[in-house]
Amino acid sequence: MKKSNCFLTFIICLPFLFSSCAEKQKKGEHTTLASCDIIAEKVNINGHEVVVCDLSLAKDTFDIPISSLISDFEMVRLENTDEALATNNYIFLSKNHIGHYNSFQGQYKLYDRKGKFLANLGGRGQGPNEYHFSIYSSYIDEEQKKAYLLSAIGKKIFVFDFEGNPQTHIISAYPLHKGQFWIDQEKEEITIMTLPFKEDVKAVIWKQDFKGNVIQQINREDFVISPSDYSNEITSSQCSGKKDFSICYWIPRADTLYNYNDSLNTLEPIFTLKYGNKEIPAHQFIELPQCYIVELLQAEVPTSNGFVRPNIPRIIIDKKTLRGCYFNLKYDMLGNIDGPTWRTHKSGYIIANMYAYEIKEQWEKALQSNLSPEMKQKIKKLNNSITEDDNNIILIGKLK
Repeated sequence: MKKSNCFLTFIICLPFLFSSCAEKQKKGEHTTLASCDIIAEKVNINGHEVVVCDLSLAKDTFDIPISSLISDFEMVRLENTDEALATNNYIFLSKNHIGHYNSFQGQYKLYDRKGKFLANLGGRGQGPNEYHFSIYSSYIDEEQKKAYLLSAIGKKIFVFDFEGNPQTHIISAYPLHKGQFWIDQEKEEITIMTLPFKEDVKAVIWKQDFKGNVIQQINREDFVISPSDYSNEITSSQCSGKKDFSICYWIPRADTLYNYNDSLNTLEPIFTLKYGNKEIPAHQFIELPQCYIVELLQAEVPTSNGFVRPNIPRIIIDKKTLRGCYFNLKYDMLGNIDGPTWRTHKSGYIIANMYAYEIKEQWEKALQSNLSPEMKQKIKKLNNSITEDDNNIILIGKLK
């Protein structure tokens, strides 16, 4: 990788398609959900309106342009220095900052939203300000200039300022296993979700103060995982303005996506699947402001070069019209490329973390397709501005 100090952010305007998921586009453009079948229904379950998607009704597969889901788009090139080097792990966003856990170096790295490297926050190790395992969840507080880091396993939320100096860490009331959390800095409270292992966790969701005193909790009984198994995941996109919660079970079972109601301390069901006579597939739920997404976590598929890639069929359902389909998300403003296999839907954004060579490979393929002359010129310019040895490219779409 080149040891230059250059970094660059592209802001790509989207003067089109700022419509709901279900609005139809002009003929010849990508398909939106308006042309899809109705594949879900709304059912009253214990006083709650729940969207129930029938898997057997999802048949068609369409290319959905990401511009139909987002209001603006950024492509951020991370700084090309050794200390700024990124891997393809988690990206965490705030208004002015980018956080990234680098699994190779075992450090959480903080950048500004232009890609300039600012500081390493802690690192893997056994010391008082070090985390034993990889960072699984993070929150960047712009006002207080603090970053809160939660390791995949532990009992502590690490707190650092933007220069990397440790602050007063928060001790969790219960052990944490792949947890997700929300910070209320004004009240000095934190709401935490975790995998509820039978051995040591009494709650699946709880609210506590920064000193570790529990204020309220949802007991684990309906969600307990026994025996303990880290192949399961807590999923919470935090994209809808509510505290969404579900557990992705590696050994599949019928489950539900919930919103956590703080004031009532209840889990309110909002979305689930109907399987009929089919075997329940491994899956996880994602809630966006206007849509639900179901990712079907199937087996890996061999490729021609001997490697394997994840096979992840995805279904999208419009919350209002209940229309949906299997879909491939296309970055239409970047020549209709696919982006990475895995994307993060978090805190109001769709985030893709790509190696430079990956995006160049997709652009070079796109340039051989039927692009408009204007789009081809733009993609050529972008492709020529990046080398395969550059640091990672972060694609950021702000959800509508």
